[in-house]
Amino acid sequence: MKIEIDIDEKFTDLGVRITASDLTPDIERIISILRMMDMQIPVRWDDETILLDVDKILYIEAVERNTFIYTKDNTYESALKLYEFEQQLPEKDFIRISKQSILNLRKVKSLKTDINRKIRVTLLNGEQIVVSRMYAENLRKRLGIK
Repeated sequence: MKIEIDIDEKFTDLGVRITASDLTPDIERIISILRMMDMQIPVRWDDETILLDVDKILYIEAVERNTFIYTKDNTYESALKLYEFEQQLPEKDFIRISKQSILNLRKVKSLKTDINRKIRVTLLNGEQIVVSRMYAENLRKRLGIK
């Protein structure tokens, strides 16, 4: 892979150009990462609304009528519903793992088969969450695991 950087005062905005003979999975992943870097969602923390970088999200969970966003350091609340997050978040990096949760695949450290065909996921911060059996097969496929 060849990387070229062109710094010039004539440029008023940041741009990235990818040249290749084919659109490969690696290129799609690079595009997804670039899009995530610039993506933010509004969340509530204490009494203020902040813009949270999507790449900091570990997982999202719906509890009763509330939606919570978990990061390494904090838990935030959002007015959005899970299906709205599914529509907005990069499909390459986020996956539904239960009726109540969406997982950031880039934050997965390890997987362990659990009882009743469920999967126990350990995140990079050491926290563990369970993938329901209804969504377990899709997770395995997305990660290329049989």
